[in-house]
Amino acid sequence: MVFRLPRFYVSALKTISKLNPDVIHTHDFDTAVLGFLLKFLKGTKWVYDIHDLYFTFFSMEGKAGFLQKVLRELVRRIDLLFAKHADWIIVATQSIGGTHEGLREYYIKEEIPPEKIITIWNAPDVEFFERFDRLKLKKSDKFTIGFIGPQRTVSNFVALFEAIKHEPEKYKVLLVGEGKSTKKLKQIVREKYPDLDVEFVGNVDYKLVPNYYLLCDAVFAWYPPRENIKRAIAIKVFESASLGVPVIVNKGSLMEDFVREYRCGVEVGTPSPMELRRALILLRRVKFRPEAIRKRWNWKNEKRKLQRMYNSLISSGGK
Repeated sequence: MVFRLPRFYVSALKTISKLNPDVIHTHDFDTAVLGFLLKFLKGTKWVYDIHDLYFTFFSMEGKAGFLQKVLRELVRRIDLLFAKHADWIIVATQSIGGTHEGLREYYIKEEIPPEKIITIWNAPDVEFFERFDRLKLKKSDKFTIGFIGPQRTVSNFVALFEAIKHEPEKYKVLLVGEGKSTKKLKQIVREKYPDLDVEFVGNVDYKLVPNYYLLCDAVFAWYPPRENIKRAIAIKVFESASLGVPVIVNKGSLMEDFVREYRCGVEVGTPSPMELRRALILLRRVKFRPEAIRKRWNWKNEKRKLQRMYNSLISSGGK
């Protein structure tokens, strides 16, 4: 990041100067500087698209040190500066009527005008999920707990391994994708949980991902809690529920509101072995209608909102 990100900025600015766009749409904090510069240097309209609160990444696992705390606060303040000057802000979540808030509420409380904030949910392309390329994969006879996506943390998976280690004949863990913690997790399984049935599939072409959801009896979507997780609904929750597979999510989060609303999963607080075993027992009794979820939570609905936002930028005269 230290060397490649500045090179990316230079390359992107060269390209943008040739294109001379009416609007620049940047994703997340690490590319927002481009929108900020173009907004002030050339008066380009700027859409700041926010998927995550980046300042929370400085305390993903364990206690944050002094430097992490300083960087966390610096990133938080710069992010709010960006949000203040963008023409439109896209956030990935908002309250769905339960007890928890999303990213929209966070920025409104930080005095960003609500009229320039639009929520575009990271919802799946339901039509794609209904006609995916089928693989001839055999489902395990064991109760299969899946995690679909890059493994960026360790403690949540260790808690899951601890919960099922005394009944290895009953459970299988399926990890699809690779992340910064994959190598460490493989080592942990090899050294501490050799009797567990844990399969690391590695990265999979996205058009094949639905095949792996359908190998699961439940999807594990519990993360080490932080501000970002409380306000998020992971895309694997939408995808899993749209395919009829129940999920394990964080208690005290927007995901809890989602699974309660649609009765499509179980929420867990502190992931002790006892709590997770209880959740796995409850999941066997979860029944819900994925059709209702597919109708409400799909990319076609979100795309219309995105188009309306761009139409408003056009009607305001571009630059």
